[in-house]
Amino acid sequence: MPVELPPYIIDGTYEIEHQLLFQTPLFQIKLNDIDNQKLIENAYKLKEIDKGKLASNVGGWHSNYYNLGEDGIENFNPLTEKFGDILPTLPFDPPISELNDASFWFNISKKGDYNNSHNHPRCDLSGVYYVKVPEGDCGNINFKDPRQSLSYGNPFIVERYHDGDVKSRMPKVGNMYIFPSSLDHSVGKNYIDDDRISISFNLTVN
Repeated sequence: MPVELPPYIIDGTYEIEHQLLFQTPLFQIKLNDIDNQKLIENAYKLKEIDKGKLASNVGGWHSNYYNLGEDGIENFNPLTEKFGDILPTLPFDPPISELNDASFWFNISKKGDYNNSHNHPRCDLSGVYYVKVPEGDCGNINFKDPRQSLSYGNPFIVERYHDGDVKSRMPKVGNMYIFPSSLDHSVGKNYIDDDRISISFNLTVN
């Protein structure tokens, strides 16, 4: 992955600076003190009364959206309580000072289920937290380079500098990813005979 380098000189003649422009942040956060078993129980209990909805999911169960302060949000505790500590530490300038609004939903993906490429409009940040991850190929999350003029018009840079225009991350229990809500992403097919469970969310911040 390209990194910014200090100026370097070749043969005493050329001074080259490697500067990075238009970076896209992706924050990977490991949460070690979440009761994931409780969240698993909450997901299956909620599934019994929440018929779910069709969004980017192909198969699987995508719960309805639950906002802070509304009935049903208790199913996402204690995860919801972590954002007040996490968000101000993210390297924004000025830093995040307030969580104005947030919505959460469960995803239960059985064998054969996946999510088409999509983004999350009308919010600032989006993310996912992995509650239950079966061993094996249960579906990576894939992020698409948002610079379409680069992806479609400059294969030299895409192939030799970025090593492709899609970056994948393997799900792992306790891992959270936070990213710009405008960033297109998809989830690969679950090939395992067991459910993958995650919590997705949208955040509006100051």
